[in-house]
Amino acid sequence: RAVLGRTVAIGAERGRVQPARGRRALVTVHPSSILRVREDAERSSALDALVGDLRVAAETLREG
Repeated sequence: RAVLGRTVAIGAERGRVQPARGRRALVTVHPSSILRVREDAERSSALDALVGDLRVAAETLREG
């Protein structure tokens, strides 16, 4: 909310680059949230999703 200036539904907007006060921001989860996932399969899925988000961020930076 502080970065984008509006309420953000992380599940719905995750992995998408958003305009943020003249810059770009990527909506994602805090990495520590993955450590709190108890089931191995769910933790693995959450980590894969975070890696996907980081790939989007890297590609966005490469594009300039």
